[in-house]
Amino acid sequence: MTPEPRSVPETFAFACGDCGHTWEATFQVMFFTDPLDASGLTTQEYVDEAGKAIRSPLADAVCPKCGGRKVHVLEAGRAERARRAEHEPRTPHEHHFHLPHRSPERSE
Repeated sequence: MTPEPRSVPETFAFACGDCGHTWEATFQVMFFTDPLDASGLTTQEYVDEAGKAIRSPLADAVCPKCGGRKVHVLEAGRAERARRAEHEPRTPHEHHFHLPHRSPERSE
């Protein structure tokens, strides 16, 4: 493997399907290339905010609040938008009664 892997920060948003908790986490995605492999394929590894190598957070996420494993991965920023939407007061919505349109050819 290469001695100096390339790394890219990636932020993911998560939502727990058990308790509804939402959060975001940033990981360093490390890319390793084996110089002995003629195909040039790379391997990637995720490193969490504490510097610990972990399995893919996309497949192995656990809710930090309840320990639930029904975690959904969202695009970065969606967790915060969902959290704000839960706590913002709703604006009143005026409902209107909709009737089907009558065509001039149809007489009832």
